[in-house]
Amino acid sequence: MKLDSPYIKILSIAIPLLVVAMLFTYYYTQGHLPGAKRSAKATTVGYENPIVISKGGTYSGNWESRNSEVAAVEIRTSEPVIIENSSIRGAGYLIKSWGHAANITVRHTKGYGLTPTPWIIYEKPRRFLIVNDFKHVVVENCYMENTAGIYIGDTYKGDSSPNNTIKIRYNKARNIDGRIYDGWYRSQFVQFNFRNSIQYAEIAWNEVINEPNKSLVEDNINLSNSRGTPASPIRIHNNYIQGAYPYPADSKDYSGGGIIADSWYEDSMGDPKEVATAYVKIHDNQTVNLGNYNYAIAGGNNIEIYGNRAVNAARFENGEKFRMWTQGLYGYDFYKKNSTFNNTFRDNVIGIMGQDGKNDNHYFPDGTVQERNNTFIEGEITKESERAEYQLWKSKLERNDIFLGPRITTPTSESDKSVSFQ
Repeated sequence: MKLDSPYIKILSIAIPLLVVAMLFTYYYTQGHLPGAKRSAKATTVGYENPIVISKGGTYSGNWESRNSEVAAVEIRTSEPVIIENSSIRGAGYLIKSWGHAANITVRHTKGYGLTPTPWIIYEKPRRFLIVNDFKHVVVENCYMENTAGIYIGDTYKGDSSPNNTIKIRYNKARNIDGRIYDGWYRSQFVQFNFRNSIQYAEIAWNEVINEPNKSLVEDNINLSNSRGTPASPIRIHNNYIQGAYPYPADSKDYSGGGIIADSWYEDSMGDPKEVATAYVKIHDNQTVNLGNYNYAIAGGNNIEIYGNRAVNAARFENGEKFRMWTQGLYGYDFYKKNSTFNNTFRDNVIGIMGQDGKNDNHYFPDGTVQERNNTFIEGEITKESERAEYQLWKSKLERNDIFLGPRITTPTSESDKSVSFQ
Protein backbone atom coordinates (compact mmCIF):
# COMPACT_ATOMS: atom_id res chain seq x y z
CA MET A 1 0.00 0.00 0.00
CA LYS A 2 1.41 3.42 -0.95
CA LEU A 3 1.94 5.93 1.83
CA ASP A 4 -0.22 8.44 -0.01
CA SER A 5 -3.12 6.04 -0.47
CA PRO A 6 -6.60 7.19 0.61
CA TYR A 7 -6.67 4.41 3.23
CA ILE A 8 -3.65 5.89 4.99
CA LYS A 9 -5.24 9.30 4.93
CA ILE A 10 -8.48 7.94 6.38
CA LEU A 11 -6.59 6.12 9.12
CA SER A 12 -4.58 9.24 9.92
CA ILE A 13 -7.86 10.99 10.66
CA ALA A 14 -9.78 8.09 12.23
CA ILE A 15 -7.16 7.01 14.77
CA PRO A 16 -6.80 10.43 16.44
CA LEU A 17 -10.59 10.74 16.53
CA LEU A 18 -10.84 7.31 18.18
CA VAL A 19 -8.23 8.28 20.78
CA VAL A 20 -10.09 11.51 21.52
CA ALA A 21 -13.35 9.59 21.86
CA MET A 22 -11.76 7.11 24.28
CA LEU A 23 -10.27 9.91 26.37
CA PHE A 24 -13.59 11.71 26.35
CA THR A 25 -15.37 8.58 27.56
CA TYR A 26 -12.82 7.98 30.32
CA TYR A 27 -12.80 11.51 31.62
CA TYR A 28 -16.54 11.83 31.36
CA THR A 29 -17.22 8.65 33.31
CA GLN A 30 -14.71 9.71 35.95
CA GLY A 31 -16.38 13.10 36.32
CA HIS A 32 -13.30 14.99 35.10
CA LEU A 33 -14.75 16.91 32.17
CA PRO A 34 -13.80 20.58 32.21
CA GLY A 35 -16.72 22.61 33.41
CA ALA A 36 -18.65 19.60 34.71
CA LYS A 37 -18.76 20.94 38.25
CA ARG A 38 -19.97 24.35 37.04
CA SER A 39 -23.13 22.71 35.72
CA ALA A 40 -24.02 21.33 39.15
CA LYS A 41 -24.17 24.38 41.36
CA ALA A 42 -26.12 24.00 44.59
CA THR A 43 -29.38 25.94 44.60
CA THR A 44 -30.65 25.04 48.06
CA VAL A 45 -30.09 27.51 50.89
CA GLY A 46 -27.51 26.11 53.31
CA TYR A 47 -25.88 23.82 50.72
CA GLU A 48 -22.60 24.22 48.85
CA ASN A 49 -21.55 23.16 45.36
CA PRO A 50 -20.22 19.62 44.77
CA ILE A 51 -16.82 18.97 46.30
CA VAL A 52 -13.80 16.96 45.11
CA ILE A 53 -11.63 15.58 47.93
CA SER A 54 -8.05 14.91 46.83
CA LYS A 55 -6.28 14.47 50.18
CA GLY A 56 -6.98 12.63 53.39
CA GLY A 57 -8.63 14.28 56.38
CA THR A 58 -11.95 14.87 58.11
CA TYR A 59 -14.61 16.79 56.21
CA SER A 60 -17.94 18.21 57.35
CA GLY A 61 -20.39 20.24 55.31
CA ASN A 62 -23.59 20.33 53.28
CA TRP A 63 -23.14 19.57 49.57
CA GLU A 64 -25.63 19.30 46.74
CA SER A 65 -25.63 18.25 43.09
CA ARG A 66 -28.79 18.56 41.03
CA ASN A 67 -27.05 17.02 38.01
CA SER A 68 -27.05 13.21 37.79
CA GLU A 69 -23.74 13.40 35.93
CA VAL A 70 -21.87 15.01 38.83
CA ALA A 71 -21.35 13.40 42.24
CA ALA A 72 -22.11 15.67 45.18
CA VAL A 73 -18.90 14.41 46.85
CA GLU A 74 -16.09 12.77 44.89
CA ILE A 75 -13.06 11.28 46.64
CA ARG A 76 -9.85 10.99 44.59
CA THR A 77 -7.32 9.73 47.08
CA SER A 78 -6.34 6.50 48.82
CA GLU A 79 -5.56 8.41 51.99
CA PRO A 80 -8.07 7.97 54.85
CA VAL A 81 -11.07 10.27 54.41
CA ILE A 82 -13.74 10.81 57.07
CA ILE A 83 -17.03 12.51 56.21
CA GLU A 84 -19.04 13.29 59.31
CA ASN A 85 -21.82 15.52 60.61
CA SER A 86 -22.79 16.36 57.05
CA SER A 87 -25.83 16.52 54.78
CA ILE A 88 -25.59 15.50 51.13
CA ARG A 89 -28.17 15.76 48.36
CA GLY A 90 -27.79 14.38 44.86
CA ALA A 91 -29.62 13.65 41.62
CA GLY A 92 -26.95 11.01 40.90
CA TYR A 93 -24.14 9.63 43.06
CA LEU A 94 -23.99 11.31 46.45
CA ILE A 95 -20.51 10.04 47.43
CA LYS A 96 -18.27 8.46 44.80
CA SER A 97 -14.73 7.06 44.70
CA TRP A 98 -13.44 5.14 41.69
CA GLY A 99 -9.93 3.86 41.10
CA HIS A 100 -8.26 5.11 44.27
CA ALA A 101 -8.13 2.11 46.66
CA ALA A 102 -10.56 4.02 48.84
CA ASN A 103 -10.29 4.33 52.61
CA ILE A 104 -13.57 6.02 53.50
CA THR A 105 -15.55 6.49 56.71
CA VAL A 106 -18.97 8.14 56.55
CA ARG A 107 -20.69 8.73 59.89
CA HIS A 108 -23.47 10.84 61.37
CA THR A 109 -24.40 12.02 57.89
CA LYS A 110 -27.71 12.44 56.08
CA GLY A 111 -28.17 11.66 52.40
CA TYR A 112 -31.14 12.57 50.21
CA GLY A 113 -31.94 11.63 46.63
CA LEU A 114 -33.13 14.42 44.35
CA THR A 115 -35.07 14.18 41.12
CA PRO A 116 -32.79 12.47 38.54
CA THR A 117 -31.67 14.29 35.40
CA PRO A 118 -30.70 12.77 32.04
CA TRP A 119 -27.59 10.56 32.07
CA ILE A 120 -24.95 10.02 29.39
CA ILE A 121 -23.02 6.82 28.49
CA TYR A 122 -24.15 4.84 31.57
CA GLU A 123 -26.81 5.04 34.28
CA LYS A 124 -26.04 6.81 37.55
CA PRO A 125 -28.51 5.79 40.25
CA ARG A 126 -28.57 7.90 43.38
CA ARG A 127 -26.13 5.79 45.41
CA PHE A 128 -25.51 7.11 48.89
CA LEU A 129 -21.99 5.73 48.46
CA ILE A 130 -20.35 4.00 45.51
CA VAL A 131 -16.75 2.72 45.45
CA ASN A 132 -14.91 0.22 43.31
CA ASP A 133 -11.28 -0.38 44.36
CA PHE A 134 -11.17 -0.09 48.14
CA LYS A 135 -9.24 -0.91 51.29
CA HIS A 136 -11.61 0.20 54.02
CA VAL A 137 -15.25 1.34 54.02
CA VAL A 138 -17.27 2.31 57.07
CA VAL A 139 -20.82 3.70 57.02
CA GLU A 140 -22.20 4.18 60.52
CA ASN A 141 -25.02 6.16 62.13
CA CYS A 142 -26.18 7.63 58.84
CA TYR A 143 -29.64 8.40 57.45
CA MET A 144 -30.51 7.97 53.78
CA GLU A 145 -33.77 8.73 52.01
CA ASN A 146 -34.73 8.15 48.37
CA THR A 147 -31.19 7.01 47.59
CA ALA A 148 -30.05 3.91 45.72
CA GLY A 149 -28.14 2.67 48.75
CA ILE A 150 -24.51 1.54 49.04
CA TYR A 151 -22.46 -0.21 46.35
CA ILE A 152 -19.05 -1.72 47.16
CA GLY A 153 -17.00 -3.27 44.33
CA ASP A 154 -14.96 -4.20 42.32
CA THR A 155 -11.69 -5.17 44.05
CA TYR A 156 -10.73 -5.41 47.71
CA LYS A 157 -7.14 -4.11 48.06
CA GLY A 158 -6.80 -4.18 51.84
CA ASP A 159 -4.49 -6.20 54.07
CA SER A 160 -7.22 -8.36 55.69
CA SER A 161 -6.83 -6.60 59.04
CA PRO A 162 -9.65 -5.13 61.16
CA ASN A 163 -8.53 -1.72 59.87
CA ASN A 164 -9.05 -2.81 56.27
CA THR A 165 -12.59 -4.11 56.10
CA ILE A 166 -16.25 -3.09 55.67
CA LYS A 167 -18.56 -1.98 58.49
CA ILE A 168 -22.12 -0.86 57.67
CA ARG A 169 -23.87 -0.41 61.00
CA TYR A 170 -26.45 1.61 62.94
CA ASN A 171 -27.97 3.27 59.87
CA LYS A 172 -31.55 4.17 58.98
CA ALA A 173 -32.71 4.03 55.36
CA ARG A 174 -36.06 5.07 53.93
CA ASN A 175 -37.25 4.18 50.44
CA ILE A 176 -34.34 2.71 48.55
CA ASP A 177 -35.13 3.89 45.05
CA GLY A 178 -33.48 2.72 41.85
CA ARG A 179 -35.44 4.99 39.54
CA ILE A 180 -33.33 7.06 37.20
CA TYR A 181 -34.25 9.49 34.47
CA ASP A 182 -36.67 7.74 32.11
CA GLY A 183 -36.04 4.30 33.61
CA TRP A 184 -34.74 2.33 36.56
CA TYR A 185 -31.58 0.57 37.75
CA ARG A 186 -31.33 -2.45 40.06
CA SER A 187 -30.49 -0.91 43.41
CA GLN A 188 -30.04 -2.19 46.95
CA PHE A 189 -29.61 -0.96 50.48
CA VAL A 190 -26.22 -2.72 50.28
CA GLN A 191 -24.61 -4.43 47.30
CA PHE A 192 -21.27 -6.26 47.66
CA ASN A 193 -19.69 -7.11 44.31
CA PHE A 194 -15.93 -7.37 44.73
CA ARG A 195 -13.08 -9.81 44.23
CA ASN A 196 -10.56 -11.01 46.83
CA SER A 197 -11.53 -12.40 50.22
CA ILE A 198 -12.16 -10.02 53.10
CA GLN A 199 -12.12 -10.50 56.88
CA TYR A 200 -14.13 -8.79 59.64
CA ALA A 201 -16.80 -7.48 57.22
CA GLU A 202 -20.18 -6.74 58.78
CA ILE A 203 -23.63 -5.39 57.89
CA ALA A 204 -25.45 -5.05 61.21
CA TRP A 205 -28.07 -3.16 63.19
CA ASN A 206 -29.57 -1.27 60.27
CA GLU A 207 -33.23 -0.32 59.84
CA VAL A 208 -34.47 -0.25 56.25
CA ILE A 209 -38.09 0.68 55.52
CA ASN A 210 -39.40 0.85 51.96
CA GLU A 211 -42.89 2.07 51.17
CA PRO A 212 -44.97 0.84 48.22
CA ASN A 213 -45.03 3.26 45.27
CA LYS A 214 -42.40 5.44 46.96
CA SER A 215 -39.48 3.04 46.48
CA LEU A 216 -37.97 0.65 43.97
CA VAL A 217 -35.50 -1.70 45.60
CA GLU A 218 -34.13 -4.88 44.05
CA ASP A 219 -32.53 -7.08 46.74
CA ASN A 220 -32.31 -5.14 49.99
CA ILE A 221 -28.94 -6.80 50.65
CA ASN A 222 -27.10 -8.63 47.89
CA LEU A 223 -23.72 -10.40 48.03
CA SER A 224 -22.49 -11.09 44.48
CA ASN A 225 -19.29 -13.14 44.25
CA SER A 226 -17.98 -11.63 47.48
CA ARG A 227 -16.17 -13.80 49.98
CA GLY A 228 -15.26 -13.89 53.62
CA THR A 229 -12.84 -16.47 55.01
CA PRO A 230 -13.36 -19.67 57.03
CA ALA A 231 -11.98 -17.93 60.13
CA SER A 232 -13.80 -14.65 59.51
CA PRO A 233 -16.98 -14.97 57.46
CA ILE A 234 -18.94 -11.95 56.23
CA ARG A 235 -21.63 -11.34 58.88
CA ILE A 236 -25.08 -9.92 58.11
CA HIS A 237 -26.97 -9.76 61.37
CA ASN A 238 -29.55 -7.92 63.44
CA ASN A 239 -31.02 -5.88 60.60
CA TYR A 240 -34.67 -4.92 60.24
CA ILE A 241 -35.91 -4.80 56.65
CA GLN A 242 -39.48 -3.82 55.83
CA GLY A 243 -40.79 -3.62 52.29
CA ALA A 244 -39.67 -4.84 48.86
CA TYR A 245 -41.94 -4.03 45.93
CA PRO A 246 -41.96 -3.51 42.19
CA TYR A 247 -43.03 -0.16 40.75
CA PRO A 248 -45.93 0.27 40.64
CA ALA A 249 -46.34 -1.88 43.73
CA ASP A 250 -49.37 -3.76 42.44
CA SER A 251 -47.40 -5.23 39.51
CA LYS A 252 -47.23 -8.99 39.16
CA ASP A 253 -43.56 -9.41 38.22
CA TYR A 254 -40.77 -8.71 40.70
CA SER A 255 -37.28 -10.17 41.09
CA GLY A 256 -36.11 -8.36 44.24
CA GLY A 257 -36.61 -9.18 47.91
CA GLY A 258 -34.69 -9.47 51.16
CA ILE A 259 -31.15 -10.82 51.75
CA ILE A 260 -29.51 -12.97 49.09
CA ALA A 261 -26.21 -14.71 48.43
CA ASP A 262 -25.85 -14.45 44.67
CA SER A 263 -23.16 -15.81 42.35
CA TRP A 264 -23.68 -14.80 38.74
CA TYR A 265 -20.72 -15.86 36.67
CA GLU A 266 -18.82 -15.07 33.46
CA ASP A 267 -16.23 -17.42 31.94
CA SER A 268 -13.52 -14.75 32.17
CA MET A 269 -13.83 -14.71 35.97
CA GLY A 270 -11.96 -18.00 36.50
CA ASP A 271 -12.94 -21.08 38.50
CA PRO A 272 -16.53 -20.63 39.75
CA LYS A 273 -15.63 -22.30 43.05
CA GLU A 274 -12.93 -19.68 43.66
CA VAL A 275 -15.14 -16.74 42.68
CA ALA A 276 -18.59 -17.55 44.05
CA THR A 277 -19.92 -15.92 47.20
CA ALA A 278 -18.60 -17.92 50.16
CA TYR A 279 -18.11 -17.93 53.93
CA VAL A 280 -21.11 -15.90 54.99
CA LYS A 281 -23.29 -15.94 58.11
CA ILE A 282 -26.76 -14.35 57.91
CA HIS A 283 -28.43 -14.40 61.30
CA ASP A 284 -30.84 -12.70 63.70
CA ASN A 285 -32.39 -10.47 61.05
CA GLN A 286 -36.07 -9.54 60.71
CA THR A 287 -37.84 -9.13 57.38
CA VAL A 288 -41.41 -7.86 57.01
CA ASN A 289 -43.84 -7.44 54.08
CA LEU A 290 -41.36 -8.34 51.34
CA GLY A 291 -42.32 -9.34 47.85
CA ASN A 292 -40.73 -12.37 46.18
CA TYR A 293 -38.38 -13.83 48.83
CA ASN A 294 -36.98 -13.10 52.31
CA TYR A 295 -33.70 -15.08 52.61
CA ALA A 296 -32.11 -16.81 49.65
CA ILE A 297 -29.08 -18.55 48.19
CA ALA A 298 -28.94 -18.35 44.39
CA GLY A 299 -25.31 -19.45 44.34
CA GLY A 300 -22.35 -19.78 46.65
CA ASN A 301 -20.97 -22.06 49.31
CA ASN A 302 -20.27 -22.28 53.03
CA ILE A 303 -23.22 -20.02 53.78
CA GLU A 304 -25.28 -20.26 56.97
CA ILE A 305 -28.69 -18.61 57.28
CA TYR A 306 -29.99 -19.05 60.80
CA GLY A 307 -31.95 -17.48 63.64
CA ASN A 308 -33.80 -15.08 61.34
CA ARG A 309 -37.46 -14.08 61.30
CA ALA A 310 -39.72 -13.39 58.31
CA VAL A 311 -43.31 -12.15 58.64
CA ASN A 312 -45.46 -11.23 55.65
CA ALA A 313 -49.21 -10.74 55.35
CA ALA A 314 -48.72 -10.25 51.58
CA ARG A 315 -51.08 -7.30 51.72
CA PHE A 316 -50.78 -3.56 51.46
CA GLU A 317 -52.05 -1.26 54.20
CA ASN A 318 -55.37 -0.83 52.38
CA GLY A 319 -55.94 -4.58 52.61
CA GLU A 320 -55.29 -5.37 48.95
CA LYS A 321 -53.32 -8.55 48.29
CA PHE A 322 -49.95 -8.61 46.58
CA ARG A 323 -50.07 -9.74 42.97
CA MET A 324 -46.42 -10.84 43.07
CA TRP A 325 -44.90 -14.06 44.35
CA THR A 326 -43.98 -14.33 48.05
CA GLN A 327 -41.73 -16.86 49.75
CA GLY A 328 -39.79 -17.27 52.97
CA LEU A 329 -36.64 -19.21 52.05
CA TYR A 330 -35.12 -20.57 48.89
CA GLY A 331 -31.79 -22.13 48.04
CA TYR A 332 -30.43 -23.86 44.94
CA ASP A 333 -27.73 -23.66 42.26
CA PHE A 334 -29.55 -21.10 40.13
CA TYR A 335 -26.62 -20.55 37.74
CA LYS A 336 -25.73 -24.27 37.52
CA LYS A 337 -21.99 -23.71 37.95
CA ASN A 338 -21.45 -26.41 40.57
CA SER A 339 -20.21 -23.79 43.03
CA THR A 340 -23.21 -24.09 45.35
CA PHE A 341 -22.65 -26.48 48.26
CA ASN A 342 -22.24 -26.78 52.04
CA ASN A 343 -25.06 -24.32 52.76
CA THR A 344 -27.51 -24.40 55.67
CA PHE A 345 -30.86 -22.89 56.59
CA ARG A 346 -31.58 -23.58 60.26
CA ASP A 347 -33.53 -22.30 63.25
CA ASN A 348 -35.41 -19.62 61.30
CA VAL A 349 -39.00 -18.54 62.09
CA ILE A 350 -41.02 -18.03 58.92
CA GLY A 351 -44.60 -16.85 58.42
CA ILE A 352 -45.39 -15.94 54.82
CA MET A 353 -48.75 -15.77 53.10
CA GLY A 354 -48.77 -16.93 49.49
CA GLN A 355 -50.82 -15.86 46.52
CA ASP A 356 -53.41 -18.53 47.23
CA GLY A 357 -53.90 -17.34 50.80
CA LYS A 358 -51.92 -20.25 52.26
CA ASN A 359 -48.49 -20.24 53.88
CA ASP A 360 -45.69 -20.31 51.29
CA ASN A 361 -42.50 -20.85 53.18
CA HIS A 362 -39.59 -22.55 51.41
CA TYR A 363 -38.17 -23.89 48.15
CA PHE A 364 -35.14 -26.19 48.06
CA PRO A 365 -35.37 -28.09 44.77
CA ASP A 366 -31.91 -29.56 44.14
CA GLY A 367 -30.40 -30.68 47.45
CA THR A 368 -27.56 -28.14 47.46
CA VAL A 369 -28.61 -26.81 50.88
CA GLN A 370 -29.44 -28.44 54.19
CA GLU A 371 -32.55 -27.47 56.12
CA ARG A 372 -33.17 -28.18 59.78
CA ASN A 373 -35.13 -26.90 62.76
CA ASN A 374 -36.94 -24.14 60.87
CA THR A 375 -40.30 -23.11 62.31
CA PHE A 376 -43.08 -22.32 59.85
CA ILE A 377 -45.90 -20.37 61.45
CA GLU A 378 -49.31 -21.91 60.87
CA GLY A 379 -52.47 -19.96 60.15
CA GLU A 380 -52.98 -16.48 58.78
CA ILE A 381 -50.32 -13.79 59.00
CA THR A 382 -51.98 -10.38 59.33
CA LYS A 383 -50.96 -6.72 59.25
CA GLU A 384 -51.14 -6.86 63.04
CA SER A 385 -48.53 -9.63 62.92
CA GLU A 386 -46.25 -7.32 60.94
CA ARG A 387 -46.73 -4.41 63.33
CA ALA A 388 -45.89 -6.69 66.25
CA GLU A 389 -42.64 -7.57 64.47
CA TYR A 390 -41.61 -3.91 64.40
CA GLN A 391 -42.31 -3.58 68.11
CA LEU A 392 -40.11 -6.62 68.66
CA TRP A 393 -37.35 -4.80 66.75
CA LYS A 394 -37.72 -1.64 68.84
CA SER A 395 -37.50 -3.68 72.02
CA LYS A 396 -34.39 -5.40 70.68
CA LEU A 397 -32.71 -2.04 70.03
CA GLU A 398 -33.54 -0.81 73.51
CA ARG A 399 -32.38 -4.02 75.15
CA ASN A 400 -29.03 -3.83 73.36
CA ASP A 401 -28.65 -0.05 73.84
CA ILE A 402 -28.40 0.51 70.07
CA PHE A 403 -28.86 4.02 68.67
CA LEU A 404 -29.65 4.32 64.95
CA GLY A 405 -28.98 7.24 62.65
CA PRO A 406 -27.02 10.46 63.10
CA ARG A 407 -26.45 11.85 66.59
CA ILE A 408 -25.50 15.28 65.30
CA THR A 409 -28.24 17.55 63.98
CA THR A 410 -27.78 18.57 60.35
CA PRO A 411 -30.16 20.84 58.40
CA THR A 412 -33.80 19.95 59.03
CA SER A 413 -35.63 22.67 57.10
CA GLU A 414 -38.03 21.89 54.28
CA SER A 415 -35.16 22.38 51.83
CA ASP A 416 -33.27 19.50 53.47
CA LYS A 417 -35.90 16.94 52.56
CA SER A 418 -35.71 14.61 49.61
CA VAL A 419 -37.68 15.25 46.46
CA SER A 420 -39.97 12.42 45.40
CA PHE A 421 -41.12 12.04 41.81
CA GLN A 422 -43.59 9.95 39.88
